[in-house]
Amino acid sequence: SGGVMNPETIAAAYPDLFPRRVQRAHMALLTWAEGANPDRWPTPPDVCRFARLYGVPRATLGALVGMLSMRHDSQTRETWVDAVRNPEDAPPHLIQRHSRDVIRAFGWFCATTDLGWLRLPRCSIH
Repeated sequence: SGGVMNPETIAAAYPDLFPRRVQRAHMALLTWAEGANPDRWPTPPDVCRFARLYGVPRATLGALVGMLSMRHDSQTRETWVDAVRNPEDAPPHLIQRHSRDVIRAFGWFCATTDLGWLRLPRCSIH
């Protein structure tokens, strides 16, 4: 089915794309960050905290809010690229190193963000 990808289609796909626990972690993370952070958006430590709390993969939860985690090897600390705050640090080839789940989550984030129904702070400046 080559349906058009409009906001309604993407919104309707959300429950099918992500496990219930991931959805709950995502909503809780966004809700918390909105009240707690100056720019109303989650930070990498927030992502890690909520992933631990809900028992979901950090990388998937991060991708749902536009963050990609990277670890070069087992010795180095995990670093995060924040595509919301620093889009220039998130080149397309970066995503290809990730699992299918992470790619799906980041793709969903990019689609919904471009369509403007996530209330991103920056989007209010025209």
